[in-house]
Parts: sequence; structure tokens; C-alpha cells
Amino acid sequence: METTTTRSGTAKARRGGVKFVLLHHGGCLGGGFHYRIDADGGVRAELEESERGQHARSIAVVVDGDFDDVAPSEAQLDALRDLLLKLKLRYPTAEIGAHRQVRGGTQTTCPGKRFPMRALAEWSRNELLSERDAVLRRDFESQYTQI
Repeated sequence: METTTTRSGTAKARRGGVKFVLLHHGGCLGGGFHYRIDADGGVRAELEESERGQHARSIAVVVDGDFDDVAPSEAQLDALRDLLLKLKLRYPTAEIGAHRQVRGGTQTTCPGKRFPMRALAEWSRNELLSERDAVLRRDFESQYTQI
């Protein structure tokens, strides 16, 4: 079990590598988010990725807003897809999921009934992987143009 020390000085353990990227909405209590996406699509890091957040073996992303009543903005979804691509490059085997899918604890609708989780999961299974591969191909090819 890996133990890290947080900025506040308290030790938190991460068991194993990152297995999930879990999505939350702003109404989710408890903190422990690695990234926050604000209403205009700005992305802010809140925890180091090596620190344990709300759930072991996961990177937690919170999208500001309560998506039980309204859907996230296009700016938020664009920023989320961009962040997920970057995370997929760092954690190729990590799966994308909703907080409500995590077993244990209280029942929740997080990231919300109006959050397009099904569409995002389909994008993750299809387009995300081809986008990741295109970035890797570009990076690989650029190394040879500099020789």
C-alpha cells in the first residue's frame, strides 16, 4: 500500500494504481476532488494525483453545478473531455465512471440525473481511445522530425 503525505501534512494511502476516473457534480459533499471544472469550463487542480481523494484507486473530477435539474454547459463538457483525454494518456487502463456507480456509502444520483453519463461513456469507449492514439502518434512522429 502506497502512503503519501498531503499538503495539510496528513497521510493518505492510495491502494494500487488508478483504476477509475470518477465524475461528481457540485452538489456532492465531502471534497477530496483532484480536479474541478467551473461553470465557464475552467479546470483547476485541487489535489495531487498521487493523493487519495474520495475513493481509493480513483481520480475524482467534480463539475460545478447540480445536474439533477439542469445539464452541464457545453463549455464544461468540452473541458471535461479534454481533461479525460489527458488522464487517459497518463492512466491508459483507467475506466470512466459516475460517483453513483461506487458501491458502499449512501445512495446518490451524482453526477446528476441530467448529466449525460451514457453519452460520455460511449464517447469514452469509442472516440476517446482514437483521440488518445492520435496524440500518441503525433508525439511519436514529432520526435523523428527533430532528428
